[in-house]
Amino acid sequence: MPDASRPDPDQILKALESKSRVHPRGELKIFFGSSAGVGKTYAMLQAARTDRSNGMDVLVGVVETHGRVDTEAMLEGLPLLPRRRINHKGIEVTEFDLEGALQRKPALILMDELAHTNAPGSRHPKRWQDVEELLDAGIDVYSTLNVQHLEGFNDVITGITGIVVHETIPDALFDEADEIQLVDIPTEELLERLHDGKVYIADGARERAIQNFFNKTNLMSLRELALRRTAEHVDADTDYHRIQAGLFTPNIAGDRVLVCVGQDAIAAKLIRTTRRIAGSLKAPWYALAIETTRGNRDSRNYSRQQRALNIAEKAGAKVATVQEEKIGDAILSYARNNGITKIVIGRNVRPTWIDWAFGSLAEHVIRHSGNIDIYVITGQAEKRKRKFLDTSLGTPVSYLWALAGVAACTGIAFLADPFFEPIDILMIYLLGVATCAIKAGRIPSLIFSILGVSAFNFFFIEPIHTFNVYNSSYWLTFLVMICTSLIISEQAVRLSQQTIMSRKRETQTQTFYALTKELTSKRSRDDVIAVTLQHLQEATGFMPLVWWKIDDNELKPIGGEVVGDFLKEEMVAIWACQKGQEAGIGTDTMPSAEAYYYPLVGNAMIYGVLSVSRSGVKFDLSVDEKALVETFSRLMTAALDRVSDAKSAEQLKIDRESERLKNTFLSSMSHDLRSPLSAIKGSAETLCNAWGELAEPVRSGLLQSIRDESARLSRVINNLLDLTRFEAGRLAINAQPYYLQEIIGACTSRMPGLSNYDLRLDVPASLPMINVDGLLVEQVIQ
Repeated sequence: MPDASRPDPDQILKALESKSRVHPRGELKIFFGSSAGVGKTYAMLQAARTDRSNGMDVLVGVVETHGRVDTEAMLEGLPLLPRRRINHKGIEVTEFDLEGALQRKPALILMDELAHTNAPGSRHPKRWQDVEELLDAGIDVYSTLNVQHLEGFNDVITGITGIVVHETIPDALFDEADEIQLVDIPTEELLERLHDGKVYIADGARERAIQNFFNKTNLMSLRELALRRTAEHVDADTDYHRIQAGLFTPNIAGDRVLVCVGQDAIAAKLIRTTRRIAGSLKAPWYALAIETTRGNRDSRNYSRQQRALNIAEKAGAKVATVQEEKIGDAILSYARNNGITKIVIGRNVRPTWIDWAFGSLAEHVIRHSGNIDIYVITGQAEKRKRKFLDTSLGTPVSYLWALAGVAACTGIAFLADPFFEPIDILMIYLLGVATCAIKAGRIPSLIFSILGVSAFNFFFIEPIHTFNVYNSSYWLTFLVMICTSLIISEQAVRLSQQTIMSRKRETQTQTFYALTKELTSKRSRDDVIAVTLQHLQEATGFMPLVWWKIDDNELKPIGGEVVGDFLKEEMVAIWACQKGQEAGIGTDTMPSAEAYYYPLVGNAMIYGVLSVSRSGVKFDLSVDEKALVETFSRLMTAALDRVSDAKSAEQLKIDRESERLKNTFLSSMSHDLRSPLSAIKGSAETLCNAWGELAEPVRSGLLQSIRDESARLSRVINNLLDLTRFEAGRLAINAQPYYLQEIIGACTSRMPGLSNYDLRLDVPASLPMINVDGLLVEQVIQ
């Protein structure tokens, strides 16, 4: 049994990561309220003025006064950052200047209305993303937020007020805030402020807001949510400090929560509910999507499911997609394999007879869940409208094939009529039904059944050439034919979808296998990039490109062409490279870009960014496609790491060999230095001690020896100096035409020790002049 008193390793790692970010990352303080008008902006300005009086560098990034005199008075004396002007569809709007703030880099910046949506053309679509970048730059931020703007409460707020709030922030950002200051006033006082005109409401919406939003019941409910959410944050902050003190005990039971994400309208509600459940349990949570042979027919529903999975991933869930036929069994299998203790599943409210006839997924999961707790979240089933000539109903060609099949079966039946009984001839039509179901689909095969039964009745059942039937047993035969066509067509459709899914998985597996095999044989950066981009383009149809990192502010495109404006796309790539985060289309950072950018993060460095796009086509990546791009980028990064490690190992080997040769050279040179020094010293001492006793020839010989050994010593020292210059890369080569005999003669003349040997030179007279640095060659020979 696990020791419940031991801290959770994941929580300890999270705390240590948070601690490691304390110094480089700025701190976020949110002034939190239940609704507009409680005084959040005023409280934020009041705190900022106090900080400024204490010597802190405070800058007002964005503060909305909405014409309130008391708020404008609080702004006096505080430095303001000029707004950035953006022209959108001929209308000039002003937005927060993120680049200006990063260049100014104050100690503290004020950012009102955290959930605000930026104008198109801004770096980020949401203001909270601007705040994230400011925090990453080490700037402290004060901001304001109402409870209805929390993503996790979106469906709850809609249920309370009847209003869908579109401007929201992720709950993870709220949870990671360093401080939450609740700004609260009694509901009666807020209503008085509303009637006195002290609460900002857009023109023309005052009466509707008072009736639908700012009524006492709604405000009391919102106040309760704000108090509860603040208490949860305080509780989480307490847990963090308990971790620091080694006293962590939450989530002793080790709960793990799983939410099943479908393609219906309840998907987003399930995500938010599960986020709250996991937060209250302080447990990790997972989001699971099941692909079946019947799935993904409706692109709108599929896109809705992908958006829900994206929300879950941003909220901190581990997202997974599995391909199984039996949804209930797949959910339970995944839950047991991952240690799930609680499952959150949706159940649309629909007529009881539908559940009785077709079964209920929720009931199946509950019945077979065992010791796993099940949370069932209900929602209203939406009405589905089929498009005219929907491909699931069959194409016009498939109906023509059905008609042609009936005609062909009838012709064959006429040929067989003299030899077989009517019941045997019916088998011909049954074979045609099966063939039509496999080739044409469900509805054409049903039409084939009806027409085939009619043709069989008309041409082969007494009375012939009428639709009357004397034998009532044939009605059962006709019914069996229709049921058979439906069963066969359903199985044929499923088999076709299974084949497509299997081929898709097989293709991806073969692609990754081929890519991995090719990458193992590549030894250069360019080869690794070229092979990866080729396989990525073949597998996805995207136009891939690698932005290779030159330095922190410069990237070089490799392996393809840049789609769209080069400077704009380069800016997105640089941001993704600097931050080590995804950016571009389909993300929350510069989504107006023409491509999706994923950083190539290696073991020791970021190599650059991998981008994918479609020429002249706006597209959005699903969760599966992003995972595919991520897999390719990781394989390429691993290969680049291997190439880099190989080069490092090769360079290390060269450095070691160079060091060995240098040591050998220095050892040899030390001998060459000692020999002439010893000779010079011995000759000089002899001359000094016995100058008068030595004959003139002896003295001349000793002096000559000193001169020769000094020249030899000078050559050795020059060689050492040249070696030093060579290693430093400062050795200049002065190449000129020389005769080889001339170089050799100069060397032998400077080597008096050779006079004792019989030296013979064999150089062809026809040898032309060579272009070398004569002095360096002489050093090599000597």
